[in-house]
Amino acid sequence: MRPFVGKTERDLASAVAGWAASLRERIPAAEKAGEIPRDVIRELGRLGVLGMTVPEPLGGLGASTVAFALVLEELAAAWPSLAVGVAVNTGIVDGTLVRYGTAEQRRRWLPRLIDGSGLAAFALTEPSSGSDAASLRATAIREGNGWRLDGRKQFITNARYAPLAIVFARVAELGDRRGPKPPSTHAGITAFAVALDAPGVVVGPAERKLGLKASDTSALVLDGVRVGRDAVIGEVGKGFALALAALDGGRIGIAAQSVGIARAAIAIARAYAKQRKQFGEPIADFDGVRFPLARSESEVAAARLLALRAAWLKDHGRPFTREAAMAKLYASEMAQRATHTAVQTLGGYGYLREYAVERYARDGRATTIYEGTSEIQRLVIARSLLAA
Repeated sequence: MRPFVGKTERDLASAVAGWAASLRERIPAAEKAGEIPRDVIRELGRLGVLGMTVPEPLGGLGASTVAFALVLEELAAAWPSLAVGVAVNTGIVDGTLVRYGTAEQRRRWLPRLIDGSGLAAFALTEPSSGSDAASLRATAIREGNGWRLDGRKQFITNARYAPLAIVFARVAELGDRRGPKPPSTHAGITAFAVALDAPGVVVGPAERKLGLKASDTSALVLDGVRVGRDAVIGEVGKGFALALAALDGGRIGIAAQSVGIARAAIAIARAYAKQRKQFGEPIADFDGVRFPLARSESEVAAARLLALRAAWLKDHGRPFTREAAMAKLYASEMAQRATHTAVQTLGGYGYLREYAVERYARDGRATTIYEGTSEIQRLVIARSLLAA
């Protein structure tokens, strides 16, 4: 069996790691400003990162999911806010257009998502539908030769940077929305390619978050947005399955990001422990310090293997839903333990913004929430396990 990681994958990840390291001095200002500089996004386009997994005939690098997972790990180790935006653009939206989009949709949108013009968005979540995504209330009504979209989306990554959002809405005649309760099934849910400069699209102000401060998270309001019939991605009424497929792949990306965050935090803690002295010797000599670091290093390695296994299965066309959920669950919760250990190792200094471990701790907290909470991952795993 071919190993998960080959020379090509390692070389790509190494190149991105070197570039990401050059951003280190810019990160504090960007986090404070709450935005990723546009020139950084354009540079990602020039590097090919934004089209990594897009086949070469469509303008991308044609790299594997394994390679992309390694690249996301490196980006997250340097700057988690940037890794989140790339994961949504490249891992979810690019992948959805390649798999389900028409030739015209791919021709129109992929170049703009690959070249660094912006970072695409995936608009599924709503104020009243998070884990219960099937209860979404956004509507799509046929009008003439197209559709009218109305609704509100919440927690949308990249909304302010996005030339395109994949928007999920319920086709009225396929999903009964009468009465005070939201629909209880995914009937009628359809995916649409929506240009965010279209009339009726309103991007709300950026949310003020605990972490990932430079990653844009905003509401998206659709007020009578009109799109052509060619905006439908996949089939009318089959959008929920499309969303789940996209999230399966996205969870590999979250696992990889979690590994990068944990790895970086532990590296800082390790270096600090070796030079910080208490009671006349480096604190790295104390079991109370080095044993938690050893545990974290072991868990980082385990999480990486889970992520790469799921990525390898995806690359080889094998089922990977359970494996992606397992990787996301373990890696994200591991990141909580690892960043806690890093902060604890630095003691009072770990609580100061002068040291990056406090940012990694804040940024890593979101990994157990977005693209399916830990509770949802356990549900996915349990269903798969007990159905076997």
